[in-house]
Amino acid sequence: MAGVTYKCSSCGAYLNFDPETQKWKCPFCGSVFAEQDVMGEAPQDAQQYDEGEHSGEETAQHAEGSQVVYRCQSCGSEIMTDETTVATHCYYCHSPVVLQGKLTADMRPDKVLPFKISKETAVQSFMKWAKSKKYIPNDFFRQAEVEKMNGVYYPHFVTECTVDGAFSGVGTRSEVHTRGDYIITNTHHFNVRREGRIRFANVMRPALQKANRKLSDGIHPFPLSESKPFDDAYLSGFVAERRDIETSDIHRDVESEVTGYVQSLLTANHGYQSCRGSTNTAIRSTKSEYVLLPTWVLTYPNPENKDDPYYFSMNGCTGEVCGKLPIDKKKLLGKAALIAALVFVVACLAGYFLF
Repeated sequence: MAGVTYKCSSCGAYLNFDPETQKWKCPFCGSVFAEQDVMGEAPQDAQQYDEGEHSGEETAQHAEGSQVVYRCQSCGSEIMTDETTVATHCYYCHSPVVLQGKLTADMRPDKVLPFKISKETAVQSFMKWAKSKKYIPNDFFRQAEVEKMNGVYYPHFVTECTVDGAFSGVGTRSEVHTRGDYIITNTHHFNVRREGRIRFANVMRPALQKANRKLSDGIHPFPLSESKPFDDAYLSGFVAERRDIETSDIHRDVESEVTGYVQSLLTANHGYQSCRGSTNTAIRSTKSEYVLLPTWVLTYPNPENKDDPYYFSMNGCTGEVCGKLPIDKKKLLGKAALIAALVFVVACLAGYFLF
């Protein structure tokens, strides 16, 4: 397994991708590097470690369950990750590490949508959003908790699908007029045949089986037109997940979705008072790209269900947010008690003055 840490040529410290400038920045000396300075197969400012220097058994070892242990090449500490994690931080020296061994040719993304929103902006947005909610535990706002917010690239399949469709049915138009004491309705029936070739683009599906994929499901859409050809350098300073399903696993679901739109598209603006019939469809082509999408994520343990944590997530480009927040039952009960007390006082006063 190979690990890559992008190094500053000025001071030797690690580089992070900066969402606001879209460049790579050294957090120590402040040096800034453009794309041409860090990208490429063997970038000058990148320090690589591969099997020529460290054996695969030494660099990566499987721990219990589905976790993998890596050795940080900056400080020698062990880094424990899930099997699908491809970029992370060393928990001791905080060096960002891209775990190259996980990005084999068949697992390498086609594109990446770089972060545009910085962590500072994401934290400010979280505080504003969370404080607008009532009955949130005070611990949820602690600086130590908020600092745990991570920028995560989640894997998605973005699919383009072309469908041939043919609608066959009957359209009707009715005319109503009176003749003496009679009301006469004339209904005209028309055979309707419509055909078309329809192209659907940017049909999204998560490429991750794990339950935490919901962290990115509620913050669509992403500006996919701004995606760039994949390069490891964009992952520096962030966490990234690798897909664990194949395109074949999502094609049936995608095709079912797009064919469901065909009849409404073929019968739109038909000009009849009613139009009923059936549609035949045939998938002409389906093509999927594997894309990493940016999400700011903060999770909070759920003491009642450890498999369903509370969370806040933000679209790393648009700022769209969603989340599931805990409720402080003491605050809620206190509020309920206060309302009950006020109702009791009002009832007593009303009884005193009325009777």
